[in-house]
Amino acid sequence: MSLDSVCGKILLVDTKNNSYEIYSSGHRNIAGLYADENVIISTEHGPYGGDEINKIEKGKKYGWPIVSYGEKYKRDRNETEPNYKKNHKKNGFEEPIFSFVPAIGISEIIKLPNNFSKLWQDNFLLASLNGKYLYRIKFDDDYNKIIYYEPIYIGDRIRDLIYNKDSKKILLALELESALGIITNQN
Repeated sequence: MSLDSVCGKILLVDTKNNSYEIYSSGHRNIAGLYADENVIISTEHGPYGGDEINKIEKGKKYGWPIVSYGEKYKRDRNETEPNYKKNHKKNGFEEPIFSFVPAIGISEIIKLPNNFSKLWQDNFLLASLNGKYLYRIKFDDDYNKIIYYEPIYIGDRIRDLIYNKDSKKILLALELESALGIITNQN
């Protein structure tokens, strides 16, 4: 991957003068991005397996196309060695917060406000395409690991999701049915 190319990178763009700088590199295919004043979280499609949740920090390298917990889609049956290196840190890259093996077809990630549910405090929601699940996630305080995740079966590929703070509803873009799903809290 070329250092001069913008491919596989997160860019910090100055819209006033149309300039940019490379914020981080080594990303395969970012499907979702969450940012607030404390943290930037990306969700990234892996190859065959290895979908990642990454904590993004300026100047860091995340490993693609050298390191992944997934594999190439097509492999020669005689290959006994993995196609990608399997330890980010040992190879000079940032480890993901979490890697889904097998892949879930990772998609958007959002943070839910604590007033959505007294039971869902400091939680994120993660959409999936392949798994047809929504995942409720709790990170540790430093966003270095996942404390737990709960799969919630939706039954359709979730392309995108957003929280509407005025109506206190979670809106899901459902791909197979070309429908809009709505999740509310009745408490």
